[in-house]
This record gives sequence, structure tokens and C-alpha cells, in this order.
Amino acid sequence: MAESALEVSGLDHVVLYCRDTAVSRAFYTDLLGMTVRVETEAYVFLACGAQVLALFRAADTLPSRHQELDHLAFTVEGTYDDTLARLRSRGIEIITREGDPRCIYFDDPDGHRIQILAKTG
Repeated sequence: MAESALEVSGLDHVVLYCRDTAVSRAFYTDLLGMTVRVETEAYVFLACGAQVLALFRAADTLPSRHQELDHLAFTVEGTYDDTLARLRSRGIEIITREGDPRCIYFDDPDGHRIQILAKTG
């Protein structure tokens, strides 16, 4: 008799490798409002709603973005226009997706692609 599959109930955390965890921590806390749960010299765990984003110091070089993962998508409160304006006011370079100009993408300090989905129009 085959064993049943595990029942995944949610995503606990995602790990990103970073050149400088302090720079990345500031990016995710100051721009996206995440809060620090645990921090050491080697890593930072950030609360992201009910999930966790873990930032680990890279040993030497970072893997290519496409070898590691494609992107992280976060939902935010507010409208698309307000979200876009707030990001641009912080000097964030927005990358759009062909055929869908209302998609908001940008890169974090280590080149990880971030997508922001505004909850309202």
C-alpha cells in the first residue's frame, strides 16, 4: 500500500543569498515594511505576514537569478498607482512585463526579482 502524500499547509520561509545582509535587511524593512524576527552575523529572518523571508550571507558569489529562482511576489495594501508612485519616489527602477504594463517588478540589492501586486486597482 502506497503512503499518502504529505499535506502542505503553507509556505514557511524562502531563503535568499545576499552579498551584505545589512543592506538587504534595510531594503526589505525600509521599503517593504518587513520586520526582523532573528538576526545574526550570517543571516536575518524577516516576518512577511505569516511567512518568513530569510536572508543568508553568500560565501563568495551569488548564483545567477535564473538558476536560483525566478521571482518573489508580494501583495501590498493600496492601489497600483499609489504603489508605483511610492516605489518611484524611493528611486526604485520599475521593470514591466511585456503585454502587461501594470505589473510591477524591480530588483533587490542582490538582483533578486521582486513583483508587487497591489490589492486594489
